[in-house]
Amino acid sequence: MGLFEVYKKGQGTTARAVAAASMLGIGIYGAYEVMKWLSESPRLAGSRLNLGIFALPAPLPISGGVFVIFAVITALLVNNPRFVDYLINSEAELRKVSWPTRAELKRQTIVVIITMVAFGILLLIADLLFGFASRQLYGF
Repeated sequence: MGLFEVYKKGQGTTARAVAAASMLGIGIYGAYEVMKWLSESPRLAGSRLNLGIFALPAPLPISGGVFVIFAVITALLVNNPRFVDYLINSEAELRKVSWPTRAELKRQTIVVIITMVAFGILLLIADLLFGFASRQLYGF
């Protein structure tokens, strides 16, 4: 497989797109945080990189480099055979899932909420009883 060939082209496209978008989002956030951190640095605060016609804030090329590194890693990972096979298998398994209808989802959500409230009340009663017992026992 060549450097610019897509491994198993046409398979797992949704999973690859979601993985790539997520990783690039992390790269954007990382580049932003690096730029913010460098902008607050006493050495680089307010400094500019003069390129003739225009000047860039000094931290911008560094944070751009961080993003480019993330983009290259993303491109390599999203075309890595082991990772791609994992994504393809995950997407295939998710297509087999039988998702609940809206009515079933409402009913199951109500059951979960009622159960959580019941357990909350049970824990409240137990806490009040143990608190009362410890106050009686230790005389608080």
